[in-house]
Amino acid sequence: MNHTLTSLTLLALVALAPGSAPGGAPWAPPLASRALEEGFLSRLPPHVSKALALQKPDEGTEVRQLIARSGHHARTFNVSVANHGDIVLFSVDVHTNDSVAYLTGPDGALRRAVAFQHVDQERPLSTAEARAGFQGEKRFWAGRLHGPAEPSK
Repeated sequence: MNHTLTSLTLLALVALAPGSAPGGAPWAPPLASRALEEGFLSRLPPHVSKALALQKPDEGTEVRQLIARSGHHARTFNVSVANHGDIVLFSVDVHTNDSVAYLTGPDGALRRAVAFQHVDQERPLSTAEARAGFQGEKRFWAGRLHGPAEPSK
């Protein structure tokens, strides 16, 4: 019984490790490398850069970006050009222009999250909302480690 409980506890800890994708593989570093190599230069809007306390917030932060689109939903995986340790997962409803941005890093841990209504009206997120949304984005991008994500054009 003790052995089974210990094994289950260890399995749960591995599954919940911040930098791990489903299956335990790190997800953020390989995607960041891919974005830096294949992604095109883009710029996060100043209001997003300010809300996430990124470098050069008044100008908007230059990033290398991967994009995934599905219906009315667009997602971007953004790596700061100035600081490769700043990774922003951005999710946008293209019909309403509502969006959520999650700041993470190579360790895959959530550092900050912010939601916007109608492009730039900041909306507070509860801790539970931020964590749940981030887990969904993390699963989405981890699933793209070897699959399609188109570079920004």
